[in-house]
Amino acid sequence: MTAARLRLAPEERRQQIIKAAQTLYASRPYDDVSTAELAAAAGVARGLINHYFGDKRELFLAAMRESVLMPEQALPGLEGKSLEERARLTMSWILDAATTYGEGWVNVSGAANLHGNSDMQAVIDEADDRAARLVLDALGLPDDADLRARLRPTAALTKAVCREWLQRGTYTREDALDLLTSSVLLFVNKPLSKEVGT
Repeated sequence: MTAARLRLAPEERRQQIIKAAQTLYASRPYDDVSTAELAAAAGVARGLINHYFGDKRELFLAAMRESVLMPEQALPGLEGKSLEERARLTMSWILDAATTYGEGWVNVSGAANLHGNSDMQAVIDEADDRAARLVLDALGLPDDADLRARLRPTAALTKAVCREWLQRGTYTREDALDLLTSSVLLFVNKPLSKEVGT
């Protein structure tokens, strides 16, 4: 006799499936995970994957969107701090988040650039823009398009540095923090030339 399944509200069930997918994709590539495995990990019938997400690809995108998007809440403990102190505390918080999200975040967020103009790249672009807004807010700087454009490239650097630190072990956490803090300060302090070649 099989155990009765727990009845959940639709959004709770959807989140249960996403969490199971995130766990599987944290250590295995997309192509190595079957829909049947996803359903089994979530403790649902395979048809519920299709019901909530349409197909395996849409579930993957939903799982990765939640893995790579940084929270929108303000960082605590920044009041009265200098720009340099704020930058260091903010980058430390981001490094903490990278360890929390783990290797899956590093893999997915770094690999998306290989897909060009794909759905996954759109998820990463959204995450990078949200991260730029969060960093500007933490630094006490205005959220304007120019400053966001300056900070978005640091997202790629942050992912590369996290890969060196978390996967390759070539950086210590302190090395990563120093590099990222100085880079963010460079990007927000140096005015961009409005004319090419000037």
